Amino acid sequence: MANKKPALDIYEYALAQLGLKPEECLAFEDSENGLKSALAACVPSIITVNEYTKMQDFGGSLLVVDQLGEPDEPSKAVQGNLGQTEYITAKFLKTLFA
Repeated sequence: MANKKPALDIYEYALAQLGLKPEECLAFEDSENGLKSALAACVPSIITVNEYTKMQDFGGSLLVVDQLGEPDEPSKAVQGNLGQTEYITAKFLKTLFA
């Protein structure tokens, strides 16, 4: 790719290669630059924060969580709503688009 994130190049490339529309996809990012890239490509995004990115601006994302969840470490919403779920699963993801 010619440009790194926050440029949208990688998303445009992936969408073209897969033959998909942005609204048919979901990005998982962990930084503000990653989110900016996904948003520029109109791909909805879920963010998992880490120690380096937890204070960044994730406005525009569908959900921000501390992790995707493990049996002994449930996911916690930092921004947005997990409802009753403790893990990011395909079933939960489908509810975001219902």
